[in-house]
Amino acid sequence: MSREERAVRATMHVLRSRSRYLGLLIFLVALIALKVAIAGPHSLSGGLSTMEVATSTVQLFAIMDPISALPLYLYFEEELGEADRGRLWTTVVATMVTLLFFFALAGNLLLRIFGVSIYSFMLGGGVLLMILAVDIMGEGSRSLSLDPREAAVVPLASPLLVGPGTATALIIMSETMSVPNLLLTIAVVATANALILRFSKSISRVLGRNGIRALSRLLSIIIAGFAAQLIYQGLVGWGLLRPL
Repeated sequence: MSREERAVRATMHVLRSRSRYLGLLIFLVALIALKVAIAGPHSLSGGLSTMEVATSTVQLFAIMDPISALPLYLYFEEELGEADRGRLWTTVVATMVTLLFFFALAGNLLLRIFGVSIYSFMLGGGVLLMILAVDIMGEGSRSLSLDPREAAVVPLASPLLVGPGTATALIIMSETMSVPNLLLTIAVVATANALILRFSKSISRVLGRNGIRALSRLLSIIIAGFAAQLIYQGLVGWGLLRPL
């Protein structure tokens, strides 16, 4: 390949990346407008709550559990060349961010469409998250028989990072948090996940296999606690339990 051809390919790649990011930005703005239209302008008020953002950030990070995704991500990364590795990371992050904001900002609309109350969703979501916590503790198996070039969206971005548990948590948060707190939570968690994937080799080298396993099990305990709280709130909302 000549130098001119390489320059043209590099330019086309930059243009495609910029158009992709512009499309993602337009998509996010449309979701925010939809959220405000459904919840009302009051959803933007209330100011930022540091405690609420910190709590929800820890919960969401634990549910996504990017640490446990490192072995599978590294497996696919090793199968690719240097240029394709960058595209793998970009695609995983872009898909992850899109799904996070979609479930967070359009989640309450999904509940209304299907006629599900927030308390019913809390109860069902709590049970789902509890199963997820047990699955992480038991180290559920994950398939590796996939083409690395097709693995960025499925299974890496979803369901490995943004799976049913993450979607459940985001929809519940969309009903209980103000838009500014919700957006900040997602921004922090998405940035943390992106950095972990970017420096996956270094992190894996430092933690080792046993360290990754221990940290994932610690996160599963946080998920189980969050799941128990959701189940309790759902039962209280149904009137089956009295609030403590």
